[in-house]
Amino acid sequence: MPDTKEPMKTMQPVPEESPANGKIRVKLICPLYPVTTMEADSVLIPAVDGDILILPNRAPIFFNLTAGRMIVYNKGEKPVSFLVSSGICEVRRNLCPVLAWGGFEEKIDAEKIAKQLKKAEEVFVGYRSGLGKTEAASRIEFFKKILEELDYHSPDKKSDKN
Repeated sequence: MPDTKEPMKTMQPVPEESPANGKIRVKLICPLYPVTTMEADSVLIPAVDGDILILPNRAPIFFNLTAGRMIVYNKGEKPVSFLVSSGICEVRRNLCPVLAWGGFEEKIDAEKIAKQLKKAEEVFVGYRSGLGKTEAASRIEFFKKILEELDYHSPDKKSDKN
């Protein structure tokens, strides 16, 4: 009996289809949360060189993010706000995947972020140099930026209004 087994084919990624409704498909990919996908009329993303407003049918672009507020806009709806950290974004064919730490702004607990900031600062002091110190410094910058975006003021610090 002849061998009818076909050779294994290499798996090819299936490209994601662009939205057919003229909108942008925004996908926030974050290590700690499920992938969040939504369609939008526009999205404002905090980039290293300044905020970038992404509109439908824009030219492809790839850029680095900085910690800040990413806002997804749809006509007639309340904007959806995310707080994100450094990461990357690639816009092409009305697809906008964002790879970063972050989450829905209304679900972020400022007290927990303040505690994580304090812990990161303690860890930072423990490092003399190297990758660990660089990572701790990056986390400190991220937590400070998130607290700034949330307009959070630590109850531990005395007010200057006295």
